[in-house]
Amino acid sequence: MAKGGHSHRSTLKNDHKPFKSKHASKGALKNQYKGKVEKSTVGPNKANKPLSKIERKNLARQLKENKILETKLTRKLFEGSSGAEKIVTIVALTDDINPVEIATKLFNTDDEKPTEFAYPSVTSIKVARFKTNLKVIIPNHDDFLAILDAAKVSDFVIFGLSATKEVELEYGEQILRSLIAQGIASVFGVFPNLVSAYPKRNLQLDIRQSLESFFSHFFPNDEKLFALEHDSENLNCLRSICQKFPKSVNWRDSRGWLVADSAFWSSDDPTNGQLVVEGTVRGIGFNANRLVHIPGYGDFQVDRIEKLSKGHKSMDTDNEQYLPDESQETLEELNPEEVDMEDDFDDEWEENNDLGVRMDGRNYFEEDASRIPSRKFKLPKGTSEYQGRWFVDDVLENASDAEDDDDDLEVADEIVDDDMNVAGEETAAPTEYAPTEAGDDMHVDLSPEEEERQLKEFRAIEKEDLEFPDELELHPSESAKERLSAFRGIKSLANCDWDYDENDVEAPSVWNRLLRISNYKATKNKVNKEYIKDTQINTGNKARIFIKAPSFLLERINCQTAPFSIFELSQHEHKLAVCHFSFESWEDYEKPIPSKESIIVQYGPRRQIIQPIFNQASNNPNNVHKSENFAHIGDTVVATAIAPVLFNNAPTIYFKPGENGTVEFVGQGTFLSCDHTRIIAQRAVLTGHPVKIHKRVVTVRYMFFNAEDINWFKAIPLFTKSGRSGFIKESLGTHGYFKANFDGKLTSQDTVAMSMYKRVWPEISSAWTE
Repeated sequence: MAKGGHSHRSTLKNDHKPFKSKHASKGALKNQYKGKVEKSTVGPNKANKPLSKIERKNLARQLKENKILETKLTRKLFEGSSGAEKIVTIVALTDDINPVEIATKLFNTDDEKPTEFAYPSVTSIKVARFKTNLKVIIPNHDDFLAILDAAKVSDFVIFGLSATKEVELEYGEQILRSLIAQGIASVFGVFPNLVSAYPKRNLQLDIRQSLESFFSHFFPNDEKLFALEHDSENLNCLRSICQKFPKSVNWRDSRGWLVADSAFWSSDDPTNGQLVVEGTVRGIGFNANRLVHIPGYGDFQVDRIEKLSKGHKSMDTDNEQYLPDESQETLEELNPEEVDMEDDFDDEWEENNDLGVRMDGRNYFEEDASRIPSRKFKLPKGTSEYQGRWFVDDVLENASDAEDDDDDLEVADEIVDDDMNVAGEETAAPTEYAPTEAGDDMHVDLSPEEEERQLKEFRAIEKEDLEFPDELELHPSESAKERLSAFRGIKSLANCDWDYDENDVEAPSVWNRLLRISNYKATKNKVNKEYIKDTQINTGNKARIFIKAPSFLLERINCQTAPFSIFELSQHEHKLAVCHFSFESWEDYEKPIPSKESIIVQYGPRRQIIQPIFNQASNNPNNVHKSENFAHIGDTVVATAIAPVLFNNAPTIYFKPGENGTVEFVGQGTFLSCDHTRIIAQRAVLTGHPVKIHKRVVTVRYMFFNAEDINWFKAIPLFTKSGRSGFIKESLGTHGYFKANFDGKLTSQDTVAMSMYKRVWPEISSAWTE
């Protein structure tokens, strides 16, 4: 180094280039390319190909035109004095606010004849100043599900916030969490008592700022709140409701639905008439061949649909009618019993096996001249025309709409198989509206002491399951061979070979008769496309729907006190399948949620009582997943049950019955899919204590208590809590001691364990009834 601290470093010196040999060794090539990842070749039509300037401008223009078209359709639906009614629901989040007073202040600004609102009520009004029709719903605030049903069909939800009382966790915040999880359209917040509670303006600003902070926590993208005691803010709120276009709720607006303006019986004979519902069509639209779902009462067939002309006054007007044809959906939930076809098709079985076509005894393909399996099914002898409809073909029409490019080869292999196997049982009439045993015995009022004792016991079991998952203890006089006879020893749950159609006495009796879909995503896209294509009456039209329903429904509904809504179902949505829902418990719900306990699930337009099997949300290649005894707080699990299928990406919310017939919000999630090949395995872990440790040989006790059990379970591998693995070497004595070899040395604080697995099957759900 120079004396002045300056160091000269040559910048012209270059390292010699390495010698490039055409015959480099494998080790040299490995070192040369270590850490580098090869980029996969990108085809000409891939999405990650950079777009040119013209392509980018064209894409932006298309998005702009689609947005303008969507806005025009929405404007056309609501604009003018004869436009469709905007549905507005008023919800008070505290008990010191009267929703009737909110409606009276908001919708009676300058009318000479003020509208009177009842509680609860459904009132149609016309705002002459803004040329808008409104349907104002004031639900029963003592009925939690009534608030959810009203908000489900609303274009706007108005939340009343009190200036003197905080929103309680058990009531107001539970409503907010449930409505957000259910899917909510546009919202407004109002203060009905801000000025009267705080006459001084400085205090009003402080309270307003506090309430706006609370409201923005739940709805961060919505506009400011309105104080209804100020005439200017009251008018601004009404103007926003009349002129603003509501947001869309995807799962609701992707099917046809309506809120009834009126409902009546079409015949004097209660046994042969139909329930007639009049209203404005919303969503996609209606088709007479599809089933309709009435929340709380079940699924029903449509007798006919009339498209009402403007100014209709009576039943004999010349309206356009739509009648169902032979392809009308039936009310069968399960496929009829299968016929024995093994003897009739032995030759075809061998012939098709030579072609490489998998046959499972249910669906058979016809052969063409080139010996390539065709898409057409050959039905077995004795199969009726109706039974043939259950052999549905879920063709993957466009891979870009259904799957990623990486899954194309797998999908191509699956399409050759019988893609959708369905099975079911014929029933003469819908059974959803009949009371069920599960619904009757779902909740029993206990004494406070017994309730507290059971809660403490449940919490202790949940805590033990969290600390020692799946562990069980054998009694010294108990035989492990008999208790664990249904379990099997598996080295790796993610790599084992497990038949999803295995013969098991514990399997549901309807297992082979459920709706089966090999590719849910492709089938969902196909069903939704056909739904839009087959629509007969589009949104915005007035319609009169004749429903084949029992007459007692008319006695239970009142269109003037609560909204009466109907939803149309897509193809196959009445049929039962193995459905999977994601489940995440609400952080403020403190009670344990065990597996197979009855809870109410709401997904799409349905509410079902299910006994879900909670299982891990893993991604094993063999589709085998471990069951969970509890849905612990903070964990996301999959809830599996046999329920009617859904072909929408709909949110799910879960409830448990509370006191006096009420319900409690316990969790939320999403409808995932219906996959009958998903296997759920319950794990049982036996633990033992190391007595003597000599290098890798360990003497273990307290896992078994007799030599017969040790010899029976000898082939199952062992593991320890510290990560060691081993196997049973030999039995010692007659009290259940044995020697075991491990791949490393153990410590005296370690625990030796053995895991086994048993198949668990989902339970059949029942419809929740009013």
